[in-house]
Amino acid sequence: MMLTKKISATLLISALIWIGCSGAPSGAITEYRTTVGTATIDDFNMLSNKLLNRHRYPVDRTLDRGMGAIIECKYKYPDISNEEALKGIREIRYILTVEARAKGSGGGMYSVRVLVRSYGRFGGNEDWVNIPVNDETKRSVKSFANDLKTEFENKIRSF
Repeated sequence: MMLTKKISATLLISALIWIGCSGAPSGAITEYRTTVGTATIDDFNMLSNKLLNRHRYPVDRTLDRGMGAIIECKYKYPDISNEEALKGIREIRYILTVEARAKGSGGGMYSVRVLVRSYGRFGGNEDWVNIPVNDETKRSVKSFANDLKTEFENKIRSF
């Protein structure tokens, strides 16, 4: 009787772990996020648009939310790396989003971060699926985020 309970408990735990992990892709992170810093909503809108243009990220839409704002760019279609080609990916694209969220302390300051989602299209399939963000895209986005952070800091110092 005791052995049956141990086996049942072990099977139940194994089943829960298997079910919990089955939805996760092979451990690869398909979204890249980086925190930029703090800014007012006016500085966020003005400086983000200026830097997005400088880094050649065309803005698709801007959404004002009650507690912040989101700037969503159009898809970019970079070249495929050798690693992605070996995985069978024939086309990739990514989308950059810059978002400002109101800080809890108030004072009109917003926490700004940049998010990137990457999608791939495999040979023989027309569907776009989430894929890990490649290193080249990360470098490009990190460069944008660093420049935006510098602009925010310079704007704060000018007061």
